[in-house]
Amino acid sequence: MKRQVKKKTERSQLTKFKRILRNTEYHGSHESIKKNELQVKKKRYFKLVNKLFIKYTTNKKIVVHAPVYIDYYNNFNFNKTNHFLNKIKKIVTKENGRVSIDFSQTKLITASAMISFLAETDNLINASKLGRNAISFTHPKVEKVESVLKQIGFYELLKKPTRDTKTFKDVSYWNYASGVSSEPQKASDSMAEIEKKISIKARRKLYKGFSEAMANCVEHAYQNPAQVDDVQTKWWAFAGVNDDTLIVVICDKGIGISKSLPLTRGSELIEKFKNALSLRKLNDSAMIKIASRMGRTSTGKSNRGKGLKDIKSIIDTFNSGHLSIYSNKGCYKYFRREGNLDDIMKEHKTSVCGTITEWSFPLNIGEEED
Repeated sequence: MKRQVKKKTERSQLTKFKRILRNTEYHGSHESIKKNELQVKKKRYFKLVNKLFIKYTTNKKIVVHAPVYIDYYNNFNFNKTNHFLNKIKKIVTKENGRVSIDFSQTKLITASAMISFLAETDNLINASKLGRNAISFTHPKVEKVESVLKQIGFYELLKKPTRDTKTFKDVSYWNYASGVSSEPQKASDSMAEIEKKISIKARRKLYKGFSEAMANCVEHAYQNPAQVDDVQTKWWAFAGVNDDTLIVVICDKGIGISKSLPLTRGSELIEKFKNALSLRKLNDSAMIKIASRMGRTSTGKSNRGKGLKDIKSIIDTFNSGHLSIYSNKGCYKYFRREGNLDDIMKEHKTSVCGTITEWSFPLNIGEEED
């Protein structure tokens, strides 16, 4: 809007100078005519320079330095990572520019932050007119960081040639998939390879809980009727088995739990849960906690929409496991160790712009029942 006003003002000034020049040509002195001719030329010159400057800056790549730690587990790193993602988003979407990401300082990338980064990049190149040309990056200096980016499909997403790197045990176990939540069957097919690898080691009850929770997270990721296109209804997931522990991370860039929950459950029910859980206010982290206690969806089917509750019930049943949920500015963590329950809520200054669910379970739990 400001840019349109500025353009209109510039056009008005140029028209004014032209009108003055015409009047002086008939009635003015030679000196006045020369003066007004210079004003018109000057205005035209700056208009041309401005156009060339806009064209130049639009095509020029803006270097954005990735943080040392792309990470959501530490509060400081959480905000640094989100500031980094927001900077890229602003350049690509609002300024129609091109970004070159410099990974030279990056030493560590962790799961939840990486999937958020991957999801944002995927959305941006799909939304930009420049496509994949909107975002490029330099090879990281730290070999393990490069290995992570290769393993989770970042190189493939931006069609950058890969280099040979060492195999890291805590990197190579990750499997990556993505799909569109408006097509549950397609999402299920896309996850088949990941599910196959997990189910080989996972116990039946544990695997069943994971599968149902995954299906619900995918199906109910977006509840906003306005969000109907594939770019906005996509999901991304990592999964793997490391040291006999099943780890799953799933992300969507939807409206977030705090906005979707009132649409599906109603404010009255939310208020009841708020009072029952002794919550002071309904911020993002409080809404995540409420969602993790609810088990009935807007469809009215008792076997649907239990995603978060199903994961919690597995943790309760086997007294083991960890659940972390990031949604917009909120974070909720639920875990049991040796029968002791820990329940943590945290409100951050910056937003993940969507929802990330991460859970892990030891695969040796419940062996006595097999």
